Amino acid sequence: MKDKKNIIKVISLLFLILTIFFTIYYKTKNNGNNNNKSINDLKEYILNISSYEAELEVTVYSNKTTNKYKLKQLYCKPNFIKQVVKEPSNIENLTIIYDGNSIKIENTNLSLSKIYKDYKYINENTICLNSFIDNYNYNSKNYETENEYIFENYNDYNNYNVKQKLYIDKNKKVPIKMEIYDNNKNIKVYIKYNEIKLNKLTKKQILE
Repeated sequence: MKDKKNIIKVISLLFLILTIFFTIYYKTKNNGNNNNKSINDLKEYILNISSYEAELEVTVYSNKTTNKYKLKQLYCKPNFIKQVVKEPSNIENLTIIYDGNSIKIENTNLSLSKIYKDYKYINENTICLNSFIDNYNYNSKNYETENEYIFENYNDYNNYNVKQKLYIDKNKKVPIKMEIYDNNKNIKVYIKYNEIKLNKLTKKQILE
């Protein structure tokens, strides 16, 4: 009788252990699925941005010098872009406007105004967020850290832009920085988004 009670206790204990194991297993599995869903949903959201307005700091590294700029960027699908230089002061208010066909470069302080028609190289402006979106393809990767989602692009055709790395704030769901690497794995351009508003602009607001 005593042996029978011991057997029942052992079976009950085993059942309890199995219950705990499967509970933890399914909870972990579901959390993993939710995390994958979360990063995939965010990826689709970022890749389908219709417009943005951003205040950013850009640092450009070359072999001998480092240059820093403060810019304001505006973008609206499919390819309307405006960029205004805030700093340095010697090119302050230098403005570049692309209307989908022609690019206009102007600076009233320098009495500069020039239009280039049929401009085909706007997608090579790698400091624009839309260039990252346009370059995202089957070679791209995405992963996450504790506070950030990270998306990576790889571009074999450009030695000075082999990889673009975009960081997204997990809580705010907006870009916070982007790094552009050359073929030697060095950061050539570092972009910090001080402020960014998504999907609130129109084509008219950019071109006016």
